[in-house]
Order: sequence, then structure tokens, then C-alpha cells
Amino acid sequence: MITLKNPIFFVGAGPGNPDLITVKGMKLIQDADVIFYDALIDFEGFQELNKSANWIFVGKRAGKVSIDQKLIGKLLVNYYQNNNKVVRLKGGDPTIFGRLTEEIVALNKYDIPFEIVPGVTAGLACAAELNISLTKRNVSRSICFVTPAFSDKSNVSWLRSVLNSDTAVIYMGGKDLEKIASSLIDNKMSVDMPIAIIENASTRPVKTLTKLSRLMTYHLKTDGPVCLIIGNIFSLTNTMLTEDVVIKDDDLKEEKISYVA
Repeated sequence: MITLKNPIFFVGAGPGNPDLITVKGMKLIQDADVIFYDALIDFEGFQELNKSANWIFVGKRAGKVSIDQKLIGKLLVNYYQNNNKVVRLKGGDPTIFGRLTEEIVALNKYDIPFEIVPGVTAGLACAAELNISLTKRNVSRSICFVTPAFSDKSNVSWLRSVLNSDTAVIYMGGKDLEKIASSLIDNKMSVDMPIAIIENASTRPVKTLTKLSRLMTYHLKTDGPVCLIIGNIFSLTNTMLTEDVVIKDDDLKEEKISYVA
């Protein structure tokens, strides 16, 4: 139970489905006065846990107008100092691509204590959706979690990580599929490398298994969050596939690409 002597809680909401939040996270939401929540979650489903709380949206989506990060920090401080029991509900796991550091810095300026409650990160939810393991002895001993960076051409750390890992999970790459494919192919990754495209993991999932060369011209099926999983792990695990779906090659010949069930 939250008391005013307790910290602000950074709670991992998981990939979007309220059923995937931890028991501790659920209890903290139920006891909170104010809940600052991200985009990409089932708001109605989470709100059922505590209808009396003040739910304040502070989410960010690429390419859309978003609240300033500094303002989020100020809101956390102000509501805590006004004797509210505060939960900061972050999509996935708070420590992975969640801008957690900026918010911790804001709290540290005022010596406000905090606690991090982990959640299921999107990459792991995507693997579960695909019925695969991200690791396999002697095949996939390393995994990287990255976000692509194209605005700063000198920032190629994400690319090095993908090229040097057995399995790569790329977050927030939906608007850059062609650039991601081009960068990997230009750096000698096989055009036949298996790649899964997962949209809306855990909520209304759309799952596609294809190869790297197809990523160049792939069209997303939804406007939801997207993760890519790249690696030879797909040829070795019991991935459940539907019947082949036909899409056309550039030369108008038809080639069958399997879509994940």
C-alpha cells in the first residue's frame, strides 16, 4: 500500500494488455491518487483498476505532438509535493527506452524518493506472440534491444549492435523500415535473413514473418507500435505459421511469404 512516506512508483505497464501487468504494479495502481500514463496502453482496461484516481496522459508517439519531457518531471514533483500518492505508469518496462533517466533526474533535484517496478517489455511480448525463444544454445547466445537512429547519421551504435548480435529486437522502427533494411543490407547482412514484424503486441497483434529484402517494400497493416525481430532463430524454433500469403515481386512474379498466425 502506498503511503505519503513512500516513493513515487515507476510502474511498468507491459506491452499494452492490462492482463500482463505485475501483481505489485496492479496493487500500486489501485492505491494511487494520481497516475501519469503513457501512450500505447489499453487506457480503458487499466482505468478499471482504479476509476477514482486522477489519470493524466503524458504519452509520446513518434511524429505526433507530445508533452515536453521537462514538463512531465515538473508534474511528478508538483503532485508528489501536494501530498498525492503518485504512480508513473510507463509502457513496457520503465528501464527500456522509456526516458526514465530524465524523470529520475527531475526527482533527484528535490530529493524525492522513487521505486521502479519492472514490466514486460515489448520485445519479450513479441517473442511470446510468435511462440519462439529469443535464445538457443550454439545459435543465439546474444540479444540486443535497439532503437534506430537516422536523424543523427553519426550515431550508428544501433547498427553495430544488430550486426554483432545473434538475435536483434528493434523497437520503434515502424516509420523507418526501408532505411533499416537498406542499412543492414549495405553492411553485408544477408537479404535472406529471417525477420518478424509485430504490430500491436498483446492487444490486436498483426504478425508477419518474412525476409530482410522484403522489409524494403513492406507496408504496415496498422498504425500501432511496431517491433522487428531479426535472426536465424526463426528457422530453428517451432514458430506457428498460417498458409502462405501471396505478395508480388518487383518483376510482377508472385512469391509466397509466410505470415505468422
